Amino acid sequence: MRPRLGLCSLFVSAWLASVASVGCARKAPAVVCTCRYGGAEQHLVFPATRDPYAVKPVDVAGRFRFKAIYLREPWRAASVNVYAYHQAEGGDVLLQEGKYLPPFAAGAGGGRYGFTGRQLVYSPTARELEYWCSFRREQGLGLAGQRRAVRRAARRLRPRAG
Repeated sequence: MRPRLGLCSLFVSAWLASVASVGCARKAPAVVCTCRYGGAEQHLVFPATRDPYAVKPVDVAGRFRFKAIYLREPWRAASVNVYAYHQAEGGDVLLQEGKYLPPFAAGAGGGRYGFTGRQLVYSPTARELEYWCSFRREQGLGLAGQRRAVRRAARRLRPRAG
């Protein structure tokens, strides 16, 4: 006489599902901005934040500073704010500020120049900064991948006939 494994496998499957959802859940996307100046290209990653004042501008070739603030929560305040500054002796000078609200442009993920489009910004000293921003998802299985992983684990736990 064989013991019944149905209830045990049900509990194990539920446990595996909870582990998979914690360990493999898709992480929040980040905003990635490509900045070009003087023939050099930088890819700047700005993860979602709840504290916009904590985001500091990043140096671009000693001539410009750049930052993007990605607010996801609360939903009513969701936005991406992009700032380009000229570095001057007396302090940074704001050259451009852009605010993007959901729903973001159709090219938010796959367009050549992302949701901002190609932007050209000029400093008072006639220097040109080119940039564009898009969303990038961090690696993770996502919901479909989690379901497949749980199904595979459940199949391994099923008792074999014979």
